[in-house]
Amino acid sequence: MRRPRQATLLKAGVSLALVAFLFAYRPLSWSTLRAAVAAPQWPWLALSGCLFALSAVCGALQWAWILRGTGLRVTVGEAVRLSFVGLFFNNFLLGNVGGDAYKVVDLGRREGRTAAVLGATLLDRLLGLLALTLLALLAVPTAVAAGVRVPPTLPLWLALAAWGVAFAVLFSRRLSGLAVRALDAVRWRRAAAGLGAMLTEFRAYRARRAWLGRLLAWSLLVQAMRVATHLLVALGLGLALDTGRVLQLFVLVPLLGILISLPVSINGLGVRELAAAELFVAAGVVPTEADAVAMEFLAYALMVAVSLAGGVLFLAGPRRRPRGA
Repeated sequence: MRRPRQATLLKAGVSLALVAFLFAYRPLSWSTLRAAVAAPQWPWLALSGCLFALSAVCGALQWAWILRGTGLRVTVGEAVRLSFVGLFFNNFLLGNVGGDAYKVVDLGRREGRTAAVLGATLLDRLLGLLALTLLALLAVPTAVAAGVRVPPTLPLWLALAAWGVAFAVLFSRRLSGLAVRALDAVRWRRAAAGLGAMLTEFRAYRARRAWLGRLLAWSLLVQAMRVATHLLVALGLGLALDTGRVLQLFVLVPLLGILISLPVSINGLGVRELAAAELFVAAGVVPTEADAVAMEFLAYALMVAVSLAGGVLFLAGPRRRPRGA
């Protein structure tokens, strides 16, 4: 128990330090932030929240398809419920239990196949990260051809390599066996047993290449919708978005998403705002750091607001199956 608490406190410290750095050493203040959000255009912001909610439902569909791919009989309604509860936990629980952990434990215990649910959830998350990275890399040549300045793409290529290694370990029998034996050699036997059980479940996916390709295409659509939520927030703040800036954001927002996926802060707080202030202003997408911070923090706030539905669904509990089902 002590180590997870220490990790949470460390993440909170990183978030607070980055936020303090933003206000102490950058041209940013509460007055400039208030000015950036002084005249919100609510229809654009409402549309952004609705689009994010739709992307969450589409993401839940993807998770349901992956679960069914390993033989788990999960209804779409239950997958949507658990996905929204997971979003709620990700945003409001700062301790040991995250949204993915809740989904794995809850559904895994009910179905009696925790390793299968864990594998499906891991595949779902990796597909999302891969799609986000590919989306940015696909936008780069279009932006360059249009004469639009783009940030250095090395982090994107490094991320693509990392996802490639992860997929190789999961789908290669030889590499997965080496990973299990490596954990066993350093006496992490519990981790080795858990990884071995999960990798055994991955046999259901290994031969289904066309199916995986369709999942990746769907994931690209989901991630494009989530990037579009940021574009709508920018319009809601009255920021000008021409074709060049839209292309830049389709590179910058995925890059930002990859950065905040690193487990170094509380829900990306501090990392999101500092990276946005640095990247968006340097690329010329927004005129000031206050605009960049306001845009990204407001996009995050809308996502948190949508995730409140997960709290309601959690309190309501799962639907009871009828007798005899």
